[in-house]
Amino acid sequence: MRASHLSRITRILACASLLAAGQAGAAVFTVGADGICTHASIQAAIAAAAANGPGEDEVRVTVGTWTQQSLQVTDQSLLLSGGWSSCAADATQGNRTTLVGGPQVGSPGTNAVLLISATDNNQQTVTLRGFVIRDGHGGPDGNGAGIDAGGAVRLVLQETEVFANQASGNGGGIAMQGPQTGFGGILELHAGVRVGDNQAGGYGGGIYLDRATLRMRADRTEIGNNVASWGGGIAALRSSIGIGNAGEPEMQDDASGALITSNGALVGGGVYLDQRSLFDAHELRLSSNLASRMGGGVYATGNAQVQFARDYPNAMAVRCQGNACSRIQGNQAGNGCPGTSGEGGGLYLDNASAYLSQVEILDNCAWGSPALISWGTRLNMEGVVVARNRLSWRDGINYTGRQAITFASRNGNPLATANLAFATFADNVEVKGDGSTVPASATSVISNSGGWQFTVQGVASADLLVLSEGANAYGNCNKLAVPRSDFFDAANGDYRPQPQGSLVDACAQEQVSYEYRDPRLVARCTDHSRPDQGGKCDIGAYETPYVAPADRIFANDFE
Repeated sequence: MRASHLSRITRILACASLLAAGQAGAAVFTVGADGICTHASIQAAIAAAAANGPGEDEVRVTVGTWTQQSLQVTDQSLLLSGGWSSCAADATQGNRTTLVGGPQVGSPGTNAVLLISATDNNQQTVTLRGFVIRDGHGGPDGNGAGIDAGGAVRLVLQETEVFANQASGNGGGIAMQGPQTGFGGILELHAGVRVGDNQAGGYGGGIYLDRATLRMRADRTEIGNNVASWGGGIAALRSSIGIGNAGEPEMQDDASGALITSNGALVGGGVYLDQRSLFDAHELRLSSNLASRMGGGVYATGNAQVQFARDYPNAMAVRCQGNACSRIQGNQAGNGCPGTSGEGGGLYLDNASAYLSQVEILDNCAWGSPALISWGTRLNMEGVVVARNRLSWRDGINYTGRQAITFASRNGNPLATANLAFATFADNVEVKGDGSTVPASATSVISNSGGWQFTVQGVASADLLVLSEGANAYGNCNKLAVPRSDFFDAANGDYRPQPQGSLVDACAQEQVSYEYRDPRLVARCTDHSRPDQGGKCDIGAYETPYVAPADRIFANDFE
């Protein structure tokens, strides 16, 4: 009796300590097989938190694998944290807790592992920290196999993996659907989050968004190896996606960047955007995604807008390290690299606009337009490299022609506009039937009516640049037929200007306009130590940083 009495007192004191650790009005509940845990099941702890009243309670789950999970969080804010060593007050949080999907009551199949809903427009915040969510299915509606969130919910994932879930409908990994009116749903992916190896029969193999916002941190976040019909990695309808400074607010200079990679779909291998959705990516590697039809990296339609950049509109930057932080690389549209079908290896824009800055579009493949194809409305490219993309055009078969980028227009389309500033085109090729290669044009225009209006400035092209019939030069400071020797090391994919070549300090600053630094964050129009050849701005995507001369007295012709 004495030992039992002491054990009971110990449990009460431990629980009191955990309750005190919470914020005012909130409580901490613990789940595990340990005798001092407040609950033996996660759902029971969630229900206790709901009964505790307003405030963000915390449910702590001990490390291990919890099977047969079909959890529900309804109209409550909650921190659900896993990986705890025990239920003791001095427990530590280490390895992740695995939640495996469980049976659905009353019908075949299984539910989502976690179903989150808010039935009114009062925002509820649910945070998951330290979990693996796996082997879930979409329940009766077939959506959100791993996590199904609906209503005015803000869902935050930290150090969590959503893995190997399968939905017959939309959202193999996560489905986030906001309410019909009022506040939309928010999904935040903070550092240490991966959404991978999920499948959906419809939209969004990894993530499906409808009337929702996705905020993805550009540090240790990945959406990879997911499969769907539309949008292998992400599908967004009436939604917005922001990649960059999500999560912790402080500045960071050693981030790894965000990664959307190796996803597959019929349309939009990496990302599918429709119904005025916005995709705004800062320091993203969009790589090795596959669409069997169109848009290996991104497919955007329905007045959607696509933006890539490295510079932020404010000082709160998450800065990726290295030279590969902003790339659209190695994506594929069609049945091979390149094959005999598929268009828009990197991006396919159909009634969508794009603003591409400080990004390298490299090594993408398609039957036609391996880097990008745009059917109107607006395309801005500043500080962009388009190189080593591969196509397999065939006479009489491929209507998009033999070029890396296609500007297209259909009958009835209004005049579209394109701005090309400080771009580099090089080593884009056409692969012949016997496997040999010939140079491909950098750009070309296909227009039935309406057409395109171009502004071109500071462009360096080693490939043929054709923007209208019979014209090869537009605007100021463009250099065409650039020899590969003018690049730093073209043979190894380094297209920075060779310091002694014709691209360095070749354009006067007053002749051009720009908004961003170059793709490697060198300030535009940095005056090099060598004598100017027309100004202090380099031509092409990259700017050569200033190098102090060895002899300052006789440097730069006494300038």
